[in-house]
Amino acid sequence: MKPIHSKLEDNINNLKNCFYHTSSLSIRNLQVGNENTLYMSLVYIEEIVNTDKIETHIIEPLLEFDEEIEWDNFCVENVSQKIIKTAGINIANTLEELTDALLDGHTVVLIDGYAKGIIAKTAHMKERSLEQVVSERSPKAGMVGLTEKLNTNIGLLRGMIKTSSFCADSMNIGNLSKTAISILYIQGVVDQDVLAEVRRRIEKLKVNYVLEAKLIEEAMENPSKDFLFSMSESTERPDVITSSLYDGKVVVLVDGNPYGTILPGLFVSVLQAPDEYNQNLGRFSIRFVRLISFIMTIYIPTAYVVVSKFYADKIPKNVAETLLKGDELLSPFWSMIVLFFLLTVLADAIFRIPQSAIIFVSLLATIAIGETAVSAKIIHPVTLILVAITYLLSLLLVSKQMAAPTNTLRFAFLWIGNYFGISGIVIGTTILVIYMVFLRSVGVPYLTPIIPFRIKEFSDTFFRGKLEKINNSKHSFPNVD
Repeated sequence: MKPIHSKLEDNINNLKNCFYHTSSLSIRNLQVGNENTLYMSLVYIEEIVNTDKIETHIIEPLLEFDEEIEWDNFCVENVSQKIIKTAGINIANTLEELTDALLDGHTVVLIDGYAKGIIAKTAHMKERSLEQVVSERSPKAGMVGLTEKLNTNIGLLRGMIKTSSFCADSMNIGNLSKTAISILYIQGVVDQDVLAEVRRRIEKLKVNYVLEAKLIEEAMENPSKDFLFSMSESTERPDVITSSLYDGKVVVLVDGNPYGTILPGLFVSVLQAPDEYNQNLGRFSIRFVRLISFIMTIYIPTAYVVVSKFYADKIPKNVAETLLKGDELLSPFWSMIVLFFLLTVLADAIFRIPQSAIIFVSLLATIAIGETAVSAKIIHPVTLILVAITYLLSLLLVSKQMAAPTNTLRFAFLWIGNYFGISGIVIGTTILVIYMVFLRSVGVPYLTPIIPFRIKEFSDTFFRGKLEKINNSKHSFPNVD
């Protein structure tokens, strides 16, 4: 780390070199005092500071100050404590501290003859206002979502969690560009083993920059094991984050990302939704519906292919003629493959094309994939119906990081069923369950509280129990790492 020089001109040149003489780096020179004049420079990046605050809280107090002050070894401290009026003040001793402060939108005050700098907090970052949640809509729950500004998100959560035990540990990550992240937890409630593991993995992370929270999510995974399911949960809902913190989990927020990463990420979390805690409707059934939907969206295509290929002659003739046999060009297996491929392309295209063209593309796809393919006897009508049902079932879990696992498992079991039949499906399912049993999210078994079985945690697993009991229960996670 380079120290700050006592010569003002050298410090200014060093800062200019650090920012490659960019025109955004503004420098305001001042002369303070009547008898013992001090030469000062204010340095800031114009686009990310509050210039009105600089004028009223720094420049005016410095120029109007006419009292006697000791210009000695404590001059920098005296200026920061008696003249500058900003709420946040820090004293810097290294050039790196100055550059980091400038990038955060603060103003640096340098005094000629003193090897220290004053950092005045004057940041004014542009940000969007709080808006309604888009990707995780709920019929009866909170409406506000997170924003891209880290401090705004923490402030929003502090307004919801009224306790001094709510902690936000902040740090900067990145060698080339530093990005602020915060580890959130409630002291006395958080699982200490989970918190320690999250900290260890984040401190171990060595990267040049952080653009997305996905980098943090991948740091919590074991690449050799966690290639299918996500070991964390991502959400833009403050109420989901709040509930997770009260459950003893840890949340990581990344500056510039409107999503929070919840750890540990467990399988039972994909069955839960915020509105279940605000109404009685579905408290005993909706999670079972989601679990059954998860199973069906994987096995429906496979079951149809297996029956059509291996058991067509063992079912009633009229049923076989209606559901299976026909003179279609593609077999049920290849019909499924083609339809899933086309629907994947359609789903990806809809999110990328202009909104004005979505209706046209959807209509075109409906004609091409639906009526035309069936009328031309390329695919069987039942195949099209089953693919549509499969996709509808998968929508219940798509916002819970389960889209990729369900798509992968669906294709995998489709191939297994086509070549190995029912025995291959049974073996594949057994391997899948064993694989899920050995998964760990920051040391916590992925299938807890199912495996290992913990009956005390079942009051909020497959059904939502009484809110008073859930509220007063103490959550903990088994750690086997």
